[in-house]
Amino acid sequence: MTSSTNPPAFPGFPGIARGTAIPNLFFTTVLPALAAPGDLLAFLWVAHLAQQLPAEPRCVSADAIWQHEPARLAFERLAGGRPGLDAGLEACRALRALLAIEATRPGQTETLYFVNNPAARRAIARIRAGELQLPGYAAVAPLAAPEQRPGIFRLYEENIGTITPLVAERLAEAEATYPADWVEAAFREAAERNIRNWRYIERMLQTWAQEGHPDETPRRDPLEDAKHRYLGGNFGHIIKYR
Repeated sequence: MTSSTNPPAFPGFPGIARGTAIPNLFFTTVLPALAAPGDLLAFLWVAHLAQQLPAEPRCVSADAIWQHEPARLAFERLAGGRPGLDAGLEACRALRALLAIEATRPGQTETLYFVNNPAARRAIARIRAGELQLPGYAAVAPLAAPEQRPGIFRLYEENIGTITPLVAERLAEAEATYPADWVEAAFREAAERNIRNWRYIERMLQTWAQEGHPDETPRRDPLEDAKHRYLGGNFGHIIKYR
């Protein structure tokens, strides 16, 4: 009879070792939105394996993840095996934590996943422009995330710039405080005025919370409203208030 033995206890991490960089924003924004263990594992393994690559483009396929034994064991034990990997990758793509392109080689089309950071966005743009090649692949095409309303963090990155930890806290607070359509409208109005400043947008949201959000139709002049209430619509056009 064979006796089972427990694996040896983990001795702890060494003082100096290679590491995988995970942005702090992942823990405050992406992680709370993940719904299954496979979602978390998918992001972590894309981040880890992509960072092991020596040069751009730093991307990996589902097959490459599955062929990596520690990753396969993690998915088999925690996330239902290969289906958990595939579902997790798609969940992260839907959240835009991962970006993806479809790459074609003779007789095969693969989806390649990137961590959504500035380097990956530049790489994808260069691939689309033909400036950066994917060895072994004949053609590539970006794979868009499912249509959804842009979150406040994406709006900030697209309209203002890089998100610092301090700004991330304020964005998270604003997202929890104001309706999504208010946030989109505030960014849109700031962009139309060519104002790329979070404080301006934040003050706009605070004003709407105190005084009411303007209607989608053109705003009515309060003096005109008063004129119609007290003088009637038939004669209101005669009087001009200064």
